[in-house]
Amino acid sequence: MESPLSHPPSPRRIALLLAYDGRDFSGWQVQPNRRTVQGVLGEALFSLCGTSSGVTGAGRTDAGVSAWGQVAHADLPEEFSIPVDRLPRILNTRLPESLRAIDCKSVSPSFHARHSARGKIYRYAFRHLPKTLSSHPLATPFSAPLPSEFSLERAKAASTFFLGTHDFRHFSVASSLPEDSTRRIDGILWDEHPDGLVLWVTGPGFLHKMVRMVGGCILEAAEGRRSLTEIPLLLRKDSPPPFRAISPLPPAGLSLARVLYHDDPFDPRSQNCYSSDHVTPDLPPAKGGPDSHG
Repeated sequence: MESPLSHPPSPRRIALLLAYDGRDFSGWQVQPNRRTVQGVLGEALFSLCGTSSGVTGAGRTDAGVSAWGQVAHADLPEEFSIPVDRLPRILNTRLPESLRAIDCKSVSPSFHARHSARGKIYRYAFRHLPKTLSSHPLATPFSAPLPSEFSLERAKAASTFFLGTHDFRHFSVASSLPEDSTRRIDGILWDEHPDGLVLWVTGPGFLHKMVRMVGGCILEAAEGRRSLTEIPLLLRKDSPPPFRAISPLPPAGLSLARVLYHDDPFDPRSQNCYSSDHVTPDLPPAKGGPDSHG
C-alpha cells in the first residue's frame, strides 16, 4: 500500500488585492534590513499559516510609490482553516495601517500575479498650488505640485510621442536596464479635476522608474524646459548620448491603480481611485503580457 506521505498536501493558491502607502516602505520587494510590502505581508501570512506562503506580487513598486490595486498571490497549506472571504479582515489585524488587504479570492494553481497579468494602469496625481507656494500643509501627500508654467496643451502634445513601442533606455535606470529595453505604452490620459490633474499611463510592461521618467519628461516639455522635437530622438534605439538627463517625478504622486487580467479575480468596483465619471477602470485600454515594475 502506498504511504500517504508519498503525496504531500497540495497548497491552496489565493489572490490578494492590496492597497498601501508607499511612504512607509522601501518598495515592494524583500530587501535585507528594509521594511518592504512583500516582507511585511509575508510575515503576517506566516503568523497565520505557520509556514512560508511565497508571496508573489504583480510587479515591484519603488520606495515611496503607493498602490490602490496591487495584486499578489500566495500558496496556503491545504489544512489552512480560515475561510478566504474572512482572510482580509483577519490579515489586516496583523498588518500596519499603511498596508491593507482589500479582497481575497481562491484562484487556480495556474494563476500567477505577474505572469498572468495583461497590463497595468498607473496614475500620477498633480495638485494646483498658489504661485507663492511650493507646498501646502493641507494638500494630499499623494500628489506633486503643478508648476505655474505648466501647459496642459503642451503636455498632451508631448504625451503622444510615447504611445506605441519604443526603446525606453533613456527613461530608466542604467544600472538596472535589461538586455531588451523596448517597451510599449498603450494609453496616456490627462484627467482634469478642480484641484489638479491626474496622469494615467497603461501598458503591458515598464522598466525601473519608467513611468516617473516619462512623466518627468512630459512635465519638462509642458513647462517649455524641453523641446518637443527632442522626445522622438530620446525614444530611438540608436539615439546617442549625451542628452540632458531626465528628472523622474517624485515617487509620492505615483500609485499602481490596477492590474489587468483576462480573467480578473477582482471586481473593479472594489478599487476606488477612479474619481472621475469619464475615467473607467479599463481606460486607457491595455493589451499584452506581464509587467516588471514602474
